[in-house]
Amino acid sequence: MRLIGAKTITKGSLTRSVAFALALLIVIGACLGGFNASLESVARDGRDTLRIAPASGEIVILEIDGRSIQALEQWPWPREHYAKAVRELDRLGAEQIGFDVDFSSRSDAAGDQEFAAALSDLGGSVILPTFRQENHATDGAEITEALPLPELREHAFLASVNVFPDADGRILSYPYGELTNGIARPSLASMLAGNTGNIDEYFSVDQAIDPASFERISFVDLIEGNVSRAQIEGKRILVGATAIELGDRYPTSLFGVQAGVVIQAQAAETLLQDRVRGDSGPWLPMIILTVGMAILLGSISARHKVSIAAFIIGGVIITTALVFDQLAWAYIQLAPVVIFLISFVSIHRLLKLTLKLREARLTDVRSGLPNRRAMELRTPRVVKPVLAAMRIEDFEQIDAIVSAENLALLDQKIAERLALLAGSLPVFRLERGIFAWFVQNADQSDLAAHFSAARSVFNSPLQLGTERLKLRVHFGSSRGTIGEAENAAQFASQKGINWSSTSIGLHEEAQFQQKVLSEHEEAIENGEIYVVYQPKLRIIDGEISGAECLVRWTSPTLGEVSPADFIPILEDKGSINKLTKFVLRDAIKRTQEARTVGCPTQLAVNVSAQLLSDAEFVEEVIDMLKAAGPAEDCKITLEVTESAPLHDSEMAKRALSRFADAGARISIDDYGTGQATLNYLQDFPAQEIKLDQSFVRNLTENRADRIMVRSTIELAHALSFKIVAEGVEDADILSALVEFGCDYAQGWQIGRPMPWSEFFDVSQLGERGAAAA
Repeated sequence: MRLIGAKTITKGSLTRSVAFALALLIVIGACLGGFNASLESVARDGRDTLRIAPASGEIVILEIDGRSIQALEQWPWPREHYAKAVRELDRLGAEQIGFDVDFSSRSDAAGDQEFAAALSDLGGSVILPTFRQENHATDGAEITEALPLPELREHAFLASVNVFPDADGRILSYPYGELTNGIARPSLASMLAGNTGNIDEYFSVDQAIDPASFERISFVDLIEGNVSRAQIEGKRILVGATAIELGDRYPTSLFGVQAGVVIQAQAAETLLQDRVRGDSGPWLPMIILTVGMAILLGSISARHKVSIAAFIIGGVIITTALVFDQLAWAYIQLAPVVIFLISFVSIHRLLKLTLKLREARLTDVRSGLPNRRAMELRTPRVVKPVLAAMRIEDFEQIDAIVSAENLALLDQKIAERLALLAGSLPVFRLERGIFAWFVQNADQSDLAAHFSAARSVFNSPLQLGTERLKLRVHFGSSRGTIGEAENAAQFASQKGINWSSTSIGLHEEAQFQQKVLSEHEEAIENGEIYVVYQPKLRIIDGEISGAECLVRWTSPTLGEVSPADFIPILEDKGSINKLTKFVLRDAIKRTQEARTVGCPTQLAVNVSAQLLSDAEFVEEVIDMLKAAGPAEDCKITLEVTESAPLHDSEMAKRALSRFADAGARISIDDYGTGQATLNYLQDFPAQEIKLDQSFVRNLTENRADRIMVRSTIELAHALSFKIVAEGVEDADILSALVEFGCDYAQGWQIGRPMPWSEFFDVSQLGERGAAAA
């Protein structure tokens, strides 16, 4: 148990580390790609809506609005109007007057002199604007400053009124002042607020100051004497254009497009109310988050580490940011924090789910031990270890007498004893009564001693509650495959010996291979190798719609030879060509017979993937298909199997396309094993997937197989494939396939392989019951 716990902790730490690293990469990518800035902009607007505040009332906007332009008729106005305005404002007790109006060009001389006299009378307390400009003819290299007329600026303060949009075109920041050709100019907002900062240094305009809360007075009302002293006395007056037709308007973040004079007032209010906030940037909160996550992940209970740590640290940072917002202390960027937390938690959960599904696929349901697939994945490919297998004699009988609640305990007790041999590595349950493990390096030099010890650990009976079981066991070893180790254990059982290895009996195996290679062609000619037909059920209507062509060999010298024994030998030695063409000819002949009596039947023929690279074989098959009749009448399915390796995938794809053009239906056999996965579906011009029986046989008992079968059917239908499930051995499996929406079923529940005459009768009846009888 300690080993399992340590493994879980290691996996958990690795999962968190991978999720953490990927989330950081996502944040860095978001920051470098600009997505973070876009998200932050939206978040900033949302946060500012929580802190919308009114203006202080100290600044009054004297509007050059549409009503004033219409009332005073002439535009640009004679400067007598401005002279009258400043005198009236002074009379009403204005504390300060600032203009956001361009006075750099001359008007009529009398008006300019009148305005200059008014400024002089006010003792030079009025603020006039300057505008910094770049000469585009010199690519911005020449910078000039538009100043008020000399007679005007002689009696006024000068302040910069330039505003600069951010990258998204909105006015978000504002300068304390500007340096133009060596001359420093404070900004209009700085002078109105009496808050000077460093020249060419910017501050963020507080977008939450409501522009509608500024007191506004129409210019025409002032010069016509319609403004009271209470409206002006002690106030800072900002004069500027708000009329839409004058065009001095800029986009802002929270309140949309605003007049330039309103933005000046909003900037001045930011300084007056001391609402200038520094910006943390994206990296400071990320550093805090990283450190906080590291601390919390090390202190919170293992079961809820990630979700609780993310919730706590994210909540703390977000709450702190919102509090700082309300106090106008600093702006803490939250977009990178949110991106990281969402990415981290999502990736971590996805990785955990992936690991759980993988572990479920690699775990034996009954015992909880790792299964055959797990052992195959752990077997090194370069340096082959010694694989050991144990077979328990008459395990079916033992299984039958053990109570249901003790079945898992039985397997675990067996695994506990075998753990003495496996050491720190796991024990695997391959199937009922068969277990396997890796032989430790120290034991490989003396396998006889290893298996002698293995037998001794089963000398004493197993205690299961009140039951005592004495197991008879045999062992096998191999440096090849798990199957070879199982066969060696089976050989030991048959011979009644303690253990065997694949090195024992190699001479007999070589003799068998030679007999298969030398006798199979003659066996085809004299009928010792013949074709049988296993029915396929079309699930939607319950009819027998076709069959798979299988071969059998009854040899006078070898006896009944299993296809599982001789077909791999023929494939391995490159001699499967003739057998495949023999079966295909038989299938074409049978489909023609069925068609002549009005009972069209689809027959499937297995084609080894290696043959698709054989140009001569491909041409012969195409000739056979064409000779059988028009492509639309062809009832042949070619099931591509990969029990032998695929040498040239491009040639194989071309071959299959040509087979399809000749009328053959293409099926991907043994889906879910080897390479017959998405690669085949993407590359090969197939119409059908045949789900391997290793997944189907246990789908009612094995949750992982059930998930795999259901998801494969859904995937097949999504990609417009029909799907055939082979290995349907009982009614429960068939019912599950009906529930999952499978198209075809094949197996002993549907019908066993049978001669053509029997199958033909069954196909004419068209019912599953007849096939299974």
